Amino acid sequence: MTARTLAMSFFPIAAVLLAACERPPMDADSAAQYVERVLEEEQVPGAAVGIWYRGKPLLLQGFGVTNVEHPRPVDDKTLFKLASTTKAFTSAALGLLVEEGKIDWDGRVVDYLPQFRLGDSWVTQEFRIVDLLTHRSGLGPGAGDLMLWPQPNQYSRSDILAGLAHLPVTGSFRADYAYDNLLYIVAGELIAAVSGVSFEDFVQQRLLQKMGLQNCYAGPVPATARENLADPHRLEAEGLVVDTPNLAGDDPIVLAAAGGMHCSAGDMLTWLRTLMAGGEIPGGERLLSEETRDRLWRPETLMPFSPERATRDGGHFYAYALGWRVQDMHGKRVIHHTGSLSGMYAWVALVPEEDVALVVLMNRSAGAARQALIYGLLKPFLGAPEQDWLAYFQNLYGTPAEAVEPEVLPPPAGLVAVDAQELRGRYRDPWFGEMEIFADGGRLRWRALKSPRLTGTLDSAGEGVWALTWDDRSLNADAWLMADRDDNGALILTMRAKSRGTDFSYDFHDLRFSRVAAGRDVETAQDP
Repeated sequence: MTARTLAMSFFPIAAVLLAACERPPMDADSAAQYVERVLEEEQVPGAAVGIWYRGKPLLLQGFGVTNVEHPRPVDDKTLFKLASTTKAFTSAALGLLVEEGKIDWDGRVVDYLPQFRLGDSWVTQEFRIVDLLTHRSGLGPGAGDLMLWPQPNQYSRSDILAGLAHLPVTGSFRADYAYDNLLYIVAGELIAAVSGVSFEDFVQQRLLQKMGLQNCYAGPVPATARENLADPHRLEAEGLVVDTPNLAGDDPIVLAAAGGMHCSAGDMLTWLRTLMAGGEIPGGERLLSEETRDRLWRPETLMPFSPERATRDGGHFYAYALGWRVQDMHGKRVIHHTGSLSGMYAWVALVPEEDVALVVLMNRSAGAARQALIYGLLKPFLGAPEQDWLAYFQNLYGTPAEAVEPEVLPPPAGLVAVDAQELRGRYRDPWFGEMEIFADGGRLRWRALKSPRLTGTLDSAGEGVWALTWDDRSLNADAWLMADRDDNGALILTMRAKSRGTDFSYDFHDLRFSRVAAGRDVETAQDP
């Protein structure tokens, strides 16, 4: 038995003092210098980082600026989009309703939301609340995400609920993992239906206010708080530019329960500390029970786990829980989640047995930077061998100066011949809604009626195939449009991503457009 073990076994006070005297695996200066290096090399305009270690904050600091056009220093109170790290708040809100006996994790969704429908009637009837949170619905990856982005658009949460029934079921229910956002929006609507208040108000009142979070919002950010708001950015050839507006307006956004919250690094650290303490808020009040916290972290769905990742993580399993990912890394359990929106990246993680919590919020979509921060800040607390993780991920993804054009897939072949005149008209997909193809200055144009940023030009790429190039070049999601005919000879249009690197949330492959009958009422759009 070592002296340290002996002290911890027989002298609790000595053990506390010994732990207090231990040097952390990474000190605040080293962590800050590493963050600064990553942001500089990866051209990230701003970030906020928090690290909690064994009873106190090791680092809580802002880096860079909120907006390159109107620079303001980032601090620990700066608001960032949480993206999918929002999902943990949604699952915790459901946990509170379970504690009150108002719902059951295994309750049928249709018993609370009778309008809920999926493409399979049996799955619809068997679908449980826990299934909303675990990415095992049978829908494909990112199914229906074209109703969420690009933002802004005109879809409502009612559109989401109505559209689910028309999305193709491509996997096995409760067997195949496929990341999903729409069902978290359904979870938010279920919270509203059961509680009698909106998702945003429930989370704000029952979670955020109870924890005393002053810089965290489930719904619209008040005008008084928008001055210290990080704006999303993207990197173009000429340098950093501000991406789409932060959309922190006065009205709730559709994707709130899936990824729409705003929060500061300081408040996120309080949230993580509360969870790590078994649901007890710093100061002693209880937010939720330890049983509920444990339920949120219980693995439900196995996730893909490559040999390369297993080696890199020093682990054996990787699974999705309820709004959280759970895995073992170097012999320790790590609970974490990423968040990704256009121009905004986030990451949160906890290592309960080491009393470690980390949060990283960034205002540019920079994959190598986020991965380098994840591994570079987390690994030292796991006892992992030292490694230059920024160099590792730059070698894997390339540096900003080495941007590689994604591989363009060849145009599909073997479809029916359709001339430009016949192609013109208005079409409808059952879940996406209407789009129109029209002539403008001698060229064919494509426009979605409910998603105005999805407007582009069609160029012939073969018999019955067109290359669709979006006007908004920040989307990085050009597509192929293909013409076919049904058994009755009616024109059918389908789509496919043009590049293998297109984000899965551009689920063009799930679209199937039929021509809108002339003379019937259609959705409105501005004239071209």
